[in-house]
Amino acid sequence: MPAPAAHRPEEPAPRVPGVPPAPPGTHAHAAQPHHYQAPPPPQSLPGPQSLEPHVDLVRRTKHGDPLIRRMGQGVRKVLGGSTAGDASELDAATAVLRRPVAGCRQIAVLSVRGGSGKTTVAALTATVIAQHREDRVIAVDADAGLGSLPLRLGVRTDRSVHDLAATPPRTWEEAAGHLTRTADGAWVLPGAAGGRMGVELDLDTFRAATGLLSRYFAAAVIDCGAGIVAALQQGILANAHGQILVAPGTVDGALSARGALDWYAANGFEAVLPRTVVALVTHSPHADADFVRAEQMLGAGGMTVINVPYDRHLAAGTAIDGTRLAGTTRAAVTRVAAEVFARSIAV
Repeated sequence: MPAPAAHRPEEPAPRVPGVPPAPPGTHAHAAQPHHYQAPPPPQSLPGPQSLEPHVDLVRRTKHGDPLIRRMGQGVRKVLGGSTAGDASELDAATAVLRRPVAGCRQIAVLSVRGGSGKTTVAALTATVIAQHREDRVIAVDADAGLGSLPLRLGVRTDRSVHDLAATPPRTWEEAAGHLTRTADGAWVLPGAAGGRMGVELDLDTFRAATGLLSRYFAAAVIDCGAGIVAALQQGILANAHGQILVAPGTVDGALSARGALDWYAANGFEAVLPRTVVALVTHSPHADADFVRAEQMLGAGGMTVINVPYDRHLAAGTAIDGTRLAGTTRAAVTRVAAEVFARSIAV
């Protein structure tokens, strides 16, 4: 009778690229590629109505200031480290923002190109003005494409500027049906309904819609599309009482802002220059632009130049939570709002 064959340990199966090795205790053929089944592709992507941007796209909402800086600010408050100058500036800004107005003050927010931080500045400016006033303030999305102003203000609506122009309201109640309101009290008129691409916005439609609203509001902050030479932007600027020109806080950004100011002067918009505030928005924590020299270059015509510092909360691109803004950011945007509002009521 032949002797039984000696037991030989099973040799490991060869590795197949793209397939994970079989776990211990399983058969070698379990790792073979013909047994691997890819998961089925998704049937559809979530539509704009089902997607909550600040919930689904951001894993964790950061505070504008790192923890160590917030701790230092708390210590300074306890020890009375805040300066009298800071409190005086805040009091002065509050006094300006609460001044009575003769009719709706239109504040246009423009930029030479996209990605400058224009919509963020528009959202923050409208919020600051609304927080300081007892009458109504509105933020209008005048981006001819798909603007992100409603997203930054944390609101959604099925109505747009086109709907308002097509159905003229006869009362405040009818007008309010086309708008939505933020937690900070600002009203919002989107350029597109429900966050969807819509019909391109033209100057006649914009004027028809905003002309119907002007009787109900003390101030309107208008977030224009990127660029300054389009007919829509020029038409809005021609009737604006104040302008915020937004540019990235870089050398290139400062030069582009200077070019825009020169273009205004050469193309019949000289009158808007004294009513202009330049906001240089820093998008990186490691920016090394010389803001002193930038201010000297851009403020030569008497315009105020304000640096909006890098803020981790704003960098996420989601709905803005005022309680998470860095202290320096809050101070900068309050100054932007007060400076442009003061110019708008001096017209």
